[in-house]
Amino acid sequence: MDFKNILTYCGKLGANNDRTWFHNNHGEYDVARKEFLAFLDMFRFQLSEEAPDIGKSIMYMEPREWMYRVARDMRFHKNGPPYNPAFRAYIAADRKSWLPIGYFLRICPGSSCFGTGLWCDTTAKMNNIRKYISLHYDEFLEALKEGNMQIGGEKLKTMPRGFSAYDPAAEYIKHKSWDMIFFIPDEDIGSFEDFSELLMQYVKRMEPMRKFLLKAANYVDNKRPEFEW
Repeated sequence: MDFKNILTYCGKLGANNDRTWFHNNHGEYDVARKEFLAFLDMFRFQLSEEAPDIGKSIMYMEPREWMYRVARDMRFHKNGPPYNPAFRAYIAADRKSWLPIGYFLRICPGSSCFGTGLWCDTTAKMNNIRKYISLHYDEFLEALKEGNMQIGGEKLKTMPRGFSAYDPAAEYIKHKSWDMIFFIPDEDIGSFEDFSELLMQYVKRMEPMRKFLLKAANYVDNKRPEFEW
């Protein structure tokens, strides 16, 4: 199997992003959705080899539990198109919370990507991550080096309160999120087998930092860990 139907459908939906077209062509959506779920079901086994903690937590889940809806929540997109013309999934035990940390996949012509990272919803949680990075900065740098990675994500312009601008980890402490994302050109999205192998190359590079961020997410200074898996 390959991604031809998925990419074709996403392209059509992007060009005809309205409810009438979506409902009139629902059969095409069903075909593409089933194929995307089939890929996720296949990919879980390869992912489990490199990330056994994820594998253990998702092995008995249905792939549809990782998949996002194509319809947008119009409460937050009142003046925008009603559909997100992409097939997206967060491969983890809990798609809604982002914890424990899993892998995100987006398939869409011209904007496909694959990655992982840590996003916090409160300043207190961000500060716990920042403290952990500061205390374990050598380990953080080693994880970056091992994967030949760069960290992206939203950053503050100045140091957050309580942290020193002279901290060796200062530029990473400024982050409000820590992510690693690989953008994938359309020509690299072919057969399921080849694409799965490509994603696994990325997983091998991201795993050292994902594991570090997982420990950082579990860190609470002098308190019982807030996140337990």
